[in-house]
Amino acid sequence: MHRLALGIVLTFCFSSLAVAQDLTGLYLTWSRDPSTTMTVNWVDLYPKSTNTVFYREQGREEWKSGDAKQTVVEPSSLQRRYLELTDLKPDTLYEFGIGKRPEKPTDGWTFRTMPAALTRPIRFVTGGDMMHSRAMLDAMSAQVAPLEPDFAVFGGDLAYDNGVTATRVVDFLLSWKQLGMTQDRRLIPIVLVIGNHEVRGGYDVEIPDDAPYFYGLYTLPDDRAFYALDFGTYLSLLVLDSAHTNPIAGEQTSWLAQALEKRADQTFLFPVYHYPAYGTTKAPEGKLPIDNARAITIRENWTPHFDRFGVTAVFENDHHNFKRTHPLRGHARDDANGIRYLGDGAWGVRTRDVPDLSEAWYLEKAEPRNHVWIVDLKPDKTAHVRAMDPKGEVFDELQLPAARTRPAP
Repeated sequence: MHRLALGIVLTFCFSSLAVAQDLTGLYLTWSRDPSTTMTVNWVDLYPKSTNTVFYREQGREEWKSGDAKQTVVEPSSLQRRYLELTDLKPDTLYEFGIGKRPEKPTDGWTFRTMPAALTRPIRFVTGGDMMHSRAMLDAMSAQVAPLEPDFAVFGGDLAYDNGVTATRVVDFLLSWKQLGMTQDRRLIPIVLVIGNHEVRGGYDVEIPDDAPYFYGLYTLPDDRAFYALDFGTYLSLLVLDSAHTNPIAGEQTSWLAQALEKRADQTFLFPVYHYPAYGTTKAPEGKLPIDNARAITIRENWTPHFDRFGVTAVFENDHHNFKRTHPLRGHARDDANGIRYLGDGAWGVRTRDVPDLSEAWYLEKAEPRNHVWIVDLKPDKTAHVRAMDPKGEVFDELQLPAARTRPAP
């Protein structure tokens, strides 16, 4: 009995310690209004560790608490716990702890809700194709937190787990737990896009069960990989699934048209997805990347709606390079009314060759360079966009129009 009791005590202590100090992953997401909600997610290996989150507005004395839902992220034994905090105040800093009330700042973490209106500058970073190796991922991610972005958008191909390899998922989660936090322990929320390396089979699978880690680790709006995330009346992200678990044509395209029409008065509209309509690699032999069948399908179904509703810019990934296009509309250069397509997914992966710009009529700039995009949205309704490499060098920038134009289709 004495040994049994000691074993129970040691198990309890070990589980509590693991939750407090040895989390495999800790990350913040949204499935609803980013100004009044925040979902706290954490991952460990211990089925009986705590499910409780303590939180409060910074500066207040009273703590609130809630119990997280718990799931096993199959086919691994990873234990995910997640709790959506609601009825929060916009643009407010909160502190929180897992399993206990933080007694000092290093015991817990903080997060900030988004503003309900564009009354201050908003910054987000975005990029995709994130982890050929942990070292490459960390080199780029280490440049992100010092920028103090409000959130980050991951454009697919996160851990390169292919729906199978849990060890890569663990490495990815550990990296963001360490580096996705500002100096004052504020966690940077993430918005998730699905890519081919989240899925067993990569393309045209159309079965969410074949992307178990993507759907198991992240709570998505409407529980699917295409969705809209709205930030007041100043910003909407249109996250799309470029034929990984949902077809491009059909239901998704119909949804996109309706979603853009519903958000026609938003100040900023950014579609983001994985496989590009205007890419830099993966060309059929003797042709340009835009002649790839998947790129053509995207242009037949999605880009006419981008043109019709005048989105601010489009973020694409998958091809492992830096690129920005000329302003494009109707699959032609249009300097007056065109839309920039920015990419091409090179956060932490080996880059590829790019086509000669004299041949690729749609590309204004392209080079094999790792980078993230930094997007600053300002109260005067302008957007400043920069590309930064793993050494912290800003090597490209552009100003997007103060007001989105919507010429007749």
